[in-house]
Amino acid sequence: MSIYYTIEEAAKILKVTKRTVNTWVKDGRIRASKLANNKNIRISEEALQAFLTATEIKA
Repeated sequence: MSIYYTIEEAAKILKVTKRTVNTWVKDGRIRASKLANNKNIRISEEALQAFLTATEIKA
């Protein structure tokens, strides 16, 4: 079973603000799911990993 994070939790993991994570979700850079109440957003661990891999800086 997948682990899902709130915007706030994802922001802490990525070391950015909640606003930045919301922007990335709106822009489609991070895949997210809305809950049944159509208000709360959750981001899967896989989506966070995919984002990190896609934005990784190559040395």
